[in-house]
Amino acid sequence: MNDTCTPYANEVLAVIEQRSSTRAFAPDTPVTDAQREAVLHAASRAPSAGAMMMYSIIDIREQATFDRLAVLCDNQPMIAKAPWALVFVVDYCKWIDLFEHVGCFTPEFVARTGKQPRREPGLGEFAIAAQDAVIAAQNAVVAAEAVGLGSCYIGDIVECAEEVRALLDLPEHTLPLSMLILGAPAKDRPATPHPTVNLVMSERYRRSDAATLDAQVAEMDRMFRPHASAPGERVIDIYTRKHTSDFMVEMGRSMELWLKNWMGKELRA
Repeated sequence: MNDTCTPYANEVLAVIEQRSSTRAFAPDTPVTDAQREAVLHAASRAPSAGAMMMYSIIDIREQATFDRLAVLCDNQPMIAKAPWALVFVVDYCKWIDLFEHVGCFTPEFVARTGKQPRREPGLGEFAIAAQDAVIAAQNAVVAAEAVGLGSCYIGDIVECAEEVRALLDLPEHTLPLSMLILGAPAKDRPATPHPTVNLVMSERYRRSDAATLDAQVAEMDRMFRPHASAPGERVIDIYTRKHTSDFMVEMGRSMELWLKNWMGKELRA
């Protein structure tokens, strides 16, 4: 690790500094039980609102599931070649089941406590549950790197909501927010540079002036397009390849369905 990046130097920070997304996995190097246990334990140690653990982790190991996910997640063959995947599900279904199990929805409980009858989870619950899920996922990413596994986030898991829901048997009050594919890297990967201009703002949000925007453009061109022939090529690339893409339209469509599913409005395949 380059010691100029931070005033501190330790093993955890070194892992974070060197981590880079892995999209090619060594075909003859299986994920060990010890590695799986370490990654899943680290995920469970992530901060959680009220220790409610408002997420579930679906452990994917069957090739047929990988093959189907590769198609549903924007046709990415690398998913089918991964030896392991974890789907992080924002999950309030477990709490609805628990509330019902201990009698919170009964008329007697409502009368005794003065609390309102059953209601479905809303966007408030979603906000804190989503934080639980992504924090757990990032803990898993750092732990995977520490035990010799590479990983790559697959945000496309939210696409094709009807088919993904059926494939993973997801009930109401759930939403598959993120997926990780994991395995031993096929080769060493250099750390991907991340832009930092206009990232941290003091005290409150500040819109960028022209000089700041120019600095952002220059940094991105330098990091991601070292042979750029004109300023702004990275920003234009993001606009054409991401912002206006078909898959982003599908993400938006599916997210509207997932949010209905979260609030108990059945998403039927």
